[in-house]
Amino acid sequence: DGARVFYHDLFTNGILYLDLGFDLHALPQEYLPYVTLLGRALLETGTASQDFVRLSQRIGRSTGGIHPSTLTSARRDGDQALARLFLRGKSTMSQTAELLDILREILQSARLDNRERFLQIVLEEKADQEAGLIPGGHAVVNSRLSALFGEAGWAGEQIGGVSYLFFLRQLVGQIERDWASVQAVLEQMRSLLLNRNQM
Repeated sequence: DGARVFYHDLFTNGILYLDLGFDLHALPQEYLPYVTLLGRALLETGTASQDFVRLSQRIGRSTGGIHPSTLTSARRDGDQALARLFLRGKSTMSQTAELLDILREILQSARLDNRERFLQIVLEEKADQEAGLIPGGHAVVNSRLSALFGEAGWAGEQIGGVSYLFFLRQLVGQIERDWASVQAVLEQMRSLLLNRNQM
């Protein structure tokens, strides 16, 4: 139905691993720093029918976990870089329907209007980025340099490099001063990215 599906016939001892990938090329460039935050917000703000705690308990009870991740990579053929937001889930075969129901609910009705919870996510991301600067300094420098040599490196720097840290520092104040504009960006990202054509 319009989505590309890849099936890997591997022995997994009865565990289903499902990765939903969304093409980040659907987003304006200025939205890239929000990508990691959107991934977390989908899973950590609750949905129209469940608050964050109940949703987390349901995920823990019915699945082996669902987590967001990003991927940026150059291509050998020199074409447009690969850039994806993934939601990665796993479950036993008997719980596959429940995993899919949870993912559907998250994608369609995550509470992107939950200002307090989103601010908490941003503060956690900011603290993690700051804590990793000194022990991971070589990776920070590598990310910054890679941003100069191609689309994939540049996108990776916006999503998770020192540019992302600068963005987070600015975003904390913006959430407190002008939450409506931040929420509008998140809602537009959901509209542009989380649909069958980008999956």
